[in-house]
Amino acid sequence: MVVCSANHSLGHTFLNDQNQSVVELVSGRERLLKSALKLFAERGFDGVSVRDIAADANVSGGLIKHHYGSKEGLRQAVDEYFISRFESFYGTGDQHVENLQGGEFLATIDSWVSSVADEWPIFSRYFRRALLEETEWGAALFKRYFEIVRGSIDRLDAQGRIRPDVDRLWLPFLFIFLETGTLLLDQYIEKSLGRSGYDRDLWRRRYLAYSDMIARGIMIEPGNTSS
Repeated sequence: MVVCSANHSLGHTFLNDQNQSVVELVSGRERLLKSALKLFAERGFDGVSVRDIAADANVSGGLIKHHYGSKEGLRQAVDEYFISRFESFYGTGDQHVENLQGGEFLATIDSWVSSVADEWPIFSRYFRRALLEETEWGAALFKRYFEIVRGSIDRLDAQGRIRPDVDRLWLPFLFIFLETGTLLLDQYIEKSLGRSGYDRDLWRRRYLAYSDMIARGIMIEPGNTSS
């Protein structure tokens, strides 16, 4: 009986050690992702070494190879994480944002802004750095973002919600200009308004303003002064 009890105890110890190792591996993977996101945003891809990322994440450099294969593989994982946050706004299936009306659309904006607000300062620096470096990194990230926006416009078009005379070639770029303008110019917006354009209430107000502008336009036809 004593032997069985000892073996049982050893078994529990072994399983606990295994579970702890799994937790540490998962935690290390997440820390590497977050550290890479932060450091790439601050210094660019070429300005950061594997050793820098491992040190910031407080893990062994070997974990980068274990989890991601290489620094390039880690960057691709960061890109996927970044893009997934945009995709979460546009939704899937019946819950595509284009299918939502009125209060549902407003609730989706509020929910999405709340879900990304804490990470957004780093996200915005990451995207800005990628775009302004004019490398394959920025080109690949922009292509993914463009495809998301164009997919949203295609769904609106399929629903017959875009006028026939609207230029489909330029429309996705115009959406992107509205989105990335704040990202690229936020330091000047903050000087003008006293707050970041990503302040939660300003962020929501911006979404509503340009959604309304796109849906209704802002120009009054000559001779038509009705509100």
